[in-house]
Amino acid sequence: MIPFDRRTGRIWYDGGLVDWADATLHVLSHGLHYASSIFEGVRVYGGRPFMLTEHIARLRASARILDFDLEYGDDTLHRATLDVVAAAGITEGYIRMNAWRGSEIIQTAALKTSVHTSVAAWELPEGYYAAADALDKGISLVTGRYRRPSPEYAPVKSKAAGNYMIGTVSKNEALRAGFDDALLLDDNGNFVEATGAHLFFTKGDALYTPTTRCTIEGITRACVLAIAAHEGIACAVGDLAPRFAGEADGAFICGTACEILPVARIDEHHYDLSGNEIIRRLITGYRELIEGRSDVEVPNAWAS
Repeated sequence: MIPFDRRTGRIWYDGGLVDWADATLHVLSHGLHYASSIFEGVRVYGGRPFMLTEHIARLRASARILDFDLEYGDDTLHRATLDVVAAAGITEGYIRMNAWRGSEIIQTAALKTSVHTSVAAWELPEGYYAAADALDKGISLVTGRYRRPSPEYAPVKSKAAGNYMIGTVSKNEALRAGFDDALLLDDNGNFVEATGAHLFFTKGDALYTPTTRCTIEGITRACVLAIAAHEGIACAVGDLAPRFAGEADGAFICGTACEILPVARIDEHHYDLSGNEIIRRLITGYRELIEGRSDVEVPNAWAS
């Protein structure tokens, strides 16, 4: 894969398209030193950004939680994203939106810094998140040593860069141990999510998923819940202790990058994917949703 700083193309940066190599920031930017930075990842299907309105709304909500406002309105960011996708000629790809505090001051407090915004997009290669055969074989997860903080300890409802350092370390350790990703527990020792995706279990004819008390409200998670409701699949949302992995008969993770990805193993618990009809129905339903062939309605819980 070509390093991102060596690619060519156009990136929307603070109000207009610039050459890829010119989309830079100063090394003394507040967002780099103090993690006053937020982002969104958006998938492109058939040349169309999926759930773009919801992603922009969540980006704005994330900024407010970190005590700053975006410099551009939703319509401007929507148009900017479409322009970037068109300039790149992308059919199937990925969009990364960022906003961060500028370089006017390097102190913890940052009441008067500027706020910068960027939108970039690129083709998404096969196997970007998991192996090409992961839909059939599933992925393996191991419980990480770090825990997601409670909302009393950190701004966990913001899709902030700083909230992902736990995920980076945990996934690195999982990969070194021979797993595909890590599972993170909360401050009470219950399941929360993988390092960048929400977690679901199947048991009998029902779905089970952890609460989002210690993490963001997932857009793909909302899609899964809406599809399940449409399909008549019951879903229980609540605290799930690690022992539940041994009681369940299946599991999957979901997120913008990974979509819906079956799990074959969690720690020492293994799952037979061949007969899990619930997961297959949800994968089919999600594919219909992203292709515009579904009448499932996903509520925009992020709109102000």
